[in-house]
This record gives sequence, C-alpha cells and structure tokens, in this order.
Amino acid sequence: MKNWYLKIIMVVPILLFGLQGCMLMHLMDDHHSRMMGHGTKKHEGQEDTGHQAGVSQQTDLLDKRLRTDSQGGLRVEIQFKEVTEKGELAFAVRMNDHVVGINQYALDNLSTVANDQGTQVQATRWQSIALSPQRVSGTLYFPGKDDSGRPLLPHGVRNVILRIKDIAGISERIFQWNLTSSH
Repeated sequence: MKNWYLKIIMVVPILLFGLQGCMLMHLMDDHHSRMMGHGTKKHEGQEDTGHQAGVSQQTDLLDKRLRTDSQGGLRVEIQFKEVTEKGELAFAVRMNDHVVGINQYALDNLSTVANDQGTQVQATRWQSIALSPQRVSGTLYFPGKDDSGRPLLPHGVRNVILRIKDIAGISERIFQWNLTSSH
C-alpha cells in the first residue's frame, strides 16, 4: 500500500506541470495568431477594407502571405495585418534566433516602407512581446501617408517594400508585396 501512495505523489506533480506547459503553449499560440492577424475582423463579420483616414483602397490588394528572411542566424517573418482606424498600415512581425539577443532591436527606428513611386515612410510604433530570450512577436505600424501628405498606396502603385536595417549583422532585410492590380 505504501508504494502505491509514493507513485501517486510522484505522478501528480508531473501531470500538473504537463498541464501547465500545455496551457502555456496554448496561450502562446493564441497570442501568435492574434499578432499575425489570423481571424481579425473589424465589425461583426466585416473585414477591414482600408478606407480609414484617407488610405487608398489599394490596401485591399496587399496579400497576407507570410514573408521570411533567415539571414545572419535570425529568422524574421512579416505579414501584412491590417489598416488601423488611424489609417496606419500594421504588419505582424515574428523574430526567432539562437545567436543574438533580439529584444535589443527597436524596429520602429530601423524600418521603412516605400512604394514604387518614391513615397517612403518611417515606422511609427513597434509593439512587441518577448515570448522567450530568442523569440519576439509584435506589430510594426507605418503611417498611411508621408510627411507631405502623399498616400503610401495611391492607385497605380505596383509594389510596396518593407525594409529593416541593421539587425543581427545584416545591413538590410527586404520584404516585398506586389499589388494584384492597379485600378
């Protein structure tokens, strides 16, 4: 009878720690899904169409496929997420490395978006969460217009390029979106 009691004492903590780990993984997956824009809707089943604050309808033409760059031992994944109510373009970003400390990078200071007509904007915000010392997820925001008021995505724009400079020893990482048509 005594051995049976010891087995229960040993197994119960293992089960509890296992359940906590599963719950933590579930929470991290939910956070990642929200950060990467999965399942985001604006109002009761309506998707964001990009009409806020004077941003052109061209944002409808930016696909939400994941872009990846793995140079320098750092994997950077970026996905167009949405146009915010303020007219900002929001991109979900996930970084994963095994070499450098990625928490040190202020992506809003290192990132720009430009179109093929010469309009370029600097990121305005980087909201991130460190999932571990080697994993960071967040949202990078860019204004929909440059300082002179020119829209980033007017009709006729064919592509948009997001650039991140100087992380993990790589001078520039380039992520491109080709717009599907130019009305």
